[in-house]
Amino acid sequence: MGVLSEIWWYISSLGDQFIALAFTIVAALVFYAFRLRPILIYGRAHSSLHNLNVSQNQNGPPESDDFLEVFNEQFFVQNTGKSPATDVSLVLSHFPRNVSINPGQKVSYEAIENGQCLIKLPYIAANELITLDCIYLNQRAAFFVSVRCAESVGKDVDFFTVRQFSNFTYSVIWLLILFGVAFILQFVTSLF
Repeated sequence: MGVLSEIWWYISSLGDQFIALAFTIVAALVFYAFRLRPILIYGRAHSSLHNLNVSQNQNGPPESDDFLEVFNEQFFVQNTGKSPATDVSLVLSHFPRNVSINPGQKVSYEAIENGQCLIKLPYIAANELITLDCIYLNQRAAFFVSVRCAESVGKDVDFFTVRQFSNFTYSVIWLLILFGVAFILQFVTSLF
């Protein structure tokens, strides 16, 4: 017990230094948690399938080989962070027949193992949305394998198209939410 009391006496005599060390560590953790960095999210917006009859024979019924299946897939990648993403790499599960990237920028394409497609973008600005329109012929299996940049790794999110309402409708909805929060606050304060 004598040794423990001596250690405690030594630590308590250095109390200000331990408080300073704790403050420094906590401040470093806070700065690390709230640092400016790119945050990449990605997902699939929509897809469509078209069967085109490419038969030269217009009189008879079409054969099964007379159809061309055109599959269109639209993906999105967005940097929701406050810092630009550099050296962005997008990996698609299959190499598309045609890719259109909006807004247009200098892009490089590379075929990698298992027939995957590596798309390299030099830069995605903060809060910028990039869309990829991919067309596949006689193939319907397309998805993002990975999205990453030099600073972070992308996160897959679900994307839903939402009907746009008028500004009046959104104002009424926000007003009802505000009244609901006010009612909850009034109820909680009346309990005390």
